[in-house]
Amino acid sequence: MNTATEPAYGDYTVVYDHYAAIPMQEGYIITDAPSLVKTTDGALLCSVPMIIKGTPASPFNPLHFCRSEDAGRTWTKLPATSVFCCGTLLRQGQMLYFVGAGPVHRQDSDLQIICSADDGLTWSEPVTLFEGPFYNPATGYAIRNGHVYWCADTGRDMTYVIAGDLSRELTDPRAWRISDGLPIPPVPPALTRGAGSGKILEGNVVDVHGRLQVSWRYMIDERDTVGVGVICDAVDDGRTIDYRFRQFHPLPGAQNQFHIVYDDVSTLYWMTANPTTHSQGQNPAFNAELERNPRYAGPPGKERRILALYCSFDALNWLPAGYVIVWPLVRQASNYCGLLIDGDDLLVASRTSRHGRTQHDNDLTALHRVRNFRARAAMLHPGEEILRPEAGTS
Repeated sequence: MNTATEPAYGDYTVVYDHYAAIPMQEGYIITDAPSLVKTTDGALLCSVPMIIKGTPASPFNPLHFCRSEDAGRTWTKLPATSVFCCGTLLRQGQMLYFVGAGPVHRQDSDLQIICSADDGLTWSEPVTLFEGPFYNPATGYAIRNGHVYWCADTGRDMTYVIAGDLSRELTDPRAWRISDGLPIPPVPPALTRGAGSGKILEGNVVDVHGRLQVSWRYMIDERDTVGVGVICDAVDDGRTIDYRFRQFHPLPGAQNQFHIVYDDVSTLYWMTANPTTHSQGQNPAFNAELERNPRYAGPPGKERRILALYCSFDALNWLPAGYVIVWPLVRQASNYCGLLIDGDDLLVASRTSRHGRTQHDNDLTALHRVRNFRARAAMLHPGEEILRPEAGTS
C-alpha cells in the first residue's frame, strides 16, 4: 500500500490545526463536524467544535470559529468561543446563529442557540431551547414555509425533529417546537449476522418535493453491515410535528456521518459520505494490516479514508459523483463534513486525520473546494423525448 501521507486524490487547505493550537496536559482533543456559512461581507466562516478527551494545559471553550477572506485559501481563528461541543451554523439575513448541544459531549447536553450580529466576531450567551440530552453535528437542515427544520438524537435510540419559526427571533425559545421522541425499531434480523445491535444518530432533514424527510445514520453490529440508513417522515401542521418511521433503506456510507444539501440550480440533492472497502473481515491481508497498525481504531467497517460525493433526484436513491479526497493510509480520514454551495463550487469542511491519533481521532479541520460540481451530474438528467407518429399513421 502507498506509504505516503499526502492524499492520493484531492486537494485541501487547513482551516484549523488543533494539535498545534491547543496544548494538552494529558489526553487529547478531537473535533466534531465543522460547519460553513458565508458572512454578510462575503467571507467564509467555519465553526470548529471540540470534544475534549483529557486535560488541556489551560481551560478553554470547545467551540471555535475560523474566518477566511480569500475563498478558503487561508484561515484565521477568531477570538470568540462558546460552550458547544456540536451543532450547525445558520444564517438568516444579517444574523448568524449556531444551534447545537453542549457543553458535555452526549451527556446531559441541552439543545442551545447563540447568535452573532457582526459576522461571527462576537456571540451572545447560550440560550437553552430544550433540555437534553441531545446531540447532532453539522448535518443538513431544511427551510420550508417560513420555518427551519433540523433534528437531534440522544446518542442511542431516541430521535427528534425540531422547528424554528423564522419570522421570530430564533434566540427566543418560544420560536421553537419539538416533536415527540421517536424510538427506531430494532434491527431486522435479515440485516445482521446475528448480534442484531443497532445505533441511530446524526440525521439530516431535507425537503423532498414538498415533503420533509429525515435520513439517519445507522450503525449495525459495529459496522458489519454498512450502507443502510433509516428514513423517517415529518409533517408539520403549524402546531404539532407528526414524526414517524418510514423504513430502512440503502444509503451509501450510512454507517458513518453523512451530510445532505439541496441545490436548486441542478435540482439535485448532494451528499458526502465515506464508502467502505471492507466490512466483515473477509480479506486476511487487510485484517492483518489493521491489526499491526496501532493508529487504526475499530473494525474494518470504520474505515474513513475515502470521502465520496453522491447526487440524487429524490434524496433516496444515490448516484456516485466522484471522490472529494482519497487518503493512502488506513489511519487517515476525511469525514464528519459540513457543506456549503458557493456559486459553481461545493465547499466541504471535513474533520481530517492527516497525522491524527487514529482515523477517528483527528488532528485537523480542512476545506475542500469541489469546482464546477454540477458538471459531475450533467449527463444524469434524462433528455426530452420527441414523439414521432407511429408507422402507418398520418
